[in-house]
Amino acid sequence: MGARPSFRPGALALLILLGVAVSACGRTGPVDPVQAAEPKGTLFVFADLRGTLKPCGCSPDLRRGGLDRVAEVLRRAREATPTGLVLHAGDLLLDDEGIPDVLRAQIDRRLSAFAGALASMRVDAVGLGPNDLQQPEWLAEALPTLSVPVIVTNAPPSAPWGAHVKRSLLLDAGPLKVGIIGLVPGGAAGATDPLEAAQAESQALRAKGAHVVIALSSLGLRAAKRLARGGLGVDVMVAAGQGLDAVVTDEVESIGPEPRPTFVLQSFVQGGQVGRIDIDLAGDGLSLYDPEAPSTTTGQLRYTLTPVNWDLPRDAAVASIMDRFDADLEAVNLKAAGDPIPPVAGQPTYVGVDKCYECHEATRAWYEKDQHFLAWETIENDKKTFDIYCVSCHVTGFMRPGGSSLKALAGLKDVQCESCHGPGSAHAETGDVTLIQRSPTESTCKTCHNPKHSTRFEFEAYRERLLAPGHGLPPDGAKAP
Repeated sequence: MGARPSFRPGALALLILLGVAVSACGRTGPVDPVQAAEPKGTLFVFADLRGTLKPCGCSPDLRRGGLDRVAEVLRRAREATPTGLVLHAGDLLLDDEGIPDVLRAQIDRRLSAFAGALASMRVDAVGLGPNDLQQPEWLAEALPTLSVPVIVTNAPPSAPWGAHVKRSLLLDAGPLKVGIIGLVPGGAAGATDPLEAAQAESQALRAKGAHVVIALSSLGLRAAKRLARGGLGVDVMVAAGQGLDAVVTDEVESIGPEPRPTFVLQSFVQGGQVGRIDIDLAGDGLSLYDPEAPSTTTGQLRYTLTPVNWDLPRDAAVASIMDRFDADLEAVNLKAAGDPIPPVAGQPTYVGVDKCYECHEATRAWYEKDQHFLAWETIENDKKTFDIYCVSCHVTGFMRPGGSSLKALAGLKDVQCESCHGPGSAHAETGDVTLIQRSPTESTCKTCHNPKHSTRFEFEAYRERLLAPGHGLPPDGAKAP
């Protein structure tokens, strides 16, 4: 593998994405593929939106991405390189939660926002992923609302949504003819073997005149590499399907048999990065661009990543679509919301923190300084009090028997005692310590402290922070038992 220029985030990466001159890369200005004598072109890629208009900002590590800022990065990039193609790889509309009943109305409204945003961004083609495919009937209704071509090369033969996707697409990035295929894991909802499908379709695209073939993969990095070793016949694979804890760099690996290995590259999930692929087919074959010893005999591929940080401005058109979505959630979700789930006969219910204070007054001073006490205020400030993804982790007992619902939050806002210790009515009535969860379990915490929201969570370390006089420790002045 050739040497790679190291990834430098921030302003420099954005300049590279825009095609502005950077001396270390041997550039003298923006590349205009239309004026090139040889086939040259640029592709912009992002990955694994998973239905996310804007990622959860509860963890600092996740404060990047979002369609409004991806759109702004792409708008600037296309001003500098108007013939560049924009492609998305991986799960597009859904994550691994699927479509729970409590979220159905919100997800349907989100689909409309997604369709509008992708159209405004002028995305040229998108792939799908296994999470999308797990909801076949919904997907059959969703895909016709999108104006962007959807590519699934190894689609299940009898999928109800099959009529709304293409096996491949041939597009022009200036003079560079780009064949595009989309791959999902073999067996996912009946999907066929991705290797056979890729080999056959790449040959068909080259017969139609494709200079290069790019695969939008949702298989994950390891599976993508295994597939490439089998001789895919594609030039570039965007390896989506990564986890939120993945370490994604601009490293490109050349994998597979000669004379046509596959360059495998990545971009961070939820649109956290935008990748730029520059391809110059001067010479025979294709090799990785080496700034220290650029080849004069083969074509060159160069890849750079730009982080989509939240200090970037928002694209006005897409921001407007997202803001309307947020504003609509009050009416959408209140209309769809049910009453609280009734308690199970003989089982305790949620009583709220004020009831706990009746016997645990010593805990009040500590709790009211803890971040859990500010959970509801946090989403009030972000105008997310009707977004069920947010509400469910910022109130107590949400949609649990004897707990809260969007229509019934009185006394149960914030992450209170019962979020960790379980419903407390029986304990409050009798004082019996066996009727409450005295030591919360890691699985309870991970309901919300998971990689989607809390990337730095370590149970023992976090638990230690919650021990205070009156809460796991003797009250001030009392002796330890």
